[in-house]
Amino acid sequence: MVQIERILDEAIKRDASDIHLICGIKPMLRIIRALVEVSGTDVLTEDDMTEIYDYFIRGNVERDRVYDEKRRIDMSYEYGDIRLRVNVSSENDIPLFTLRLIKNTLPPYEALGIPNVVRNLIDQPQGLILVTGKTNSGKTTTLNALINQINEHSNKKILTLENPVEYRHKSKQSIIVQKEIGNGKDVMSFSDGVKNSLREDCDIVVIRRD
Repeated sequence: MVQIERILDEAIKRDASDIHLICGIKPMLRIIRALVEVSGTDVLTEDDMTEIYDYFIRGNVERDRVYDEKRRIDMSYEYGDIRLRVNVSSENDIPLFTLRLIKNTLPPYEALGIPNVVRNLIDQPQGLILVTGKTNSGKTTTLNALINQINEHSNKKILTLENPVEYRHKSKQSIIVQKEIGNGKDVMSFSDGVKNSLREDCDIVVIRRD
């Protein structure tokens, strides 16, 4: 029997950014840039992958249907006080899992090395900002740091449309509403969320889609 929570505990303890659970190899952690085996674990079997699937899906009929239809699903999951972004995909008709650990606190805006010109952009009364880059390049962290900067220093209403929601913000100087996209979630699609935002008296709309 695979000890999923022990794997999660070790990932948290070792400050891993991601966990990889793939049939035929041992559970792996990404620590900085290296892939490292979880200590004291066995090679994952097909039965283990089924057990892991049941652990995260937890009998959710809608999630099970989405995975059956698309052979992939993204979801958020809470373990203790840690949030995870869970991606389930498929290899040889066997589910595999990539888990991203979401830190509870954002790094200071100044620590991200974002140019001052970007900070000036978020003070503009209107416009469009695109945050792009490859996987693990810090897009989500940067975007949420910008949201937090506005939240701490400006009086705005901010609506985020996300799939899934990762960082949970608390309203400070601004009002923040965070909506998750998908069947059975807050909004069915990004298109629906954007259309309805026109009726929600928003100053800023944030669309985050991986």
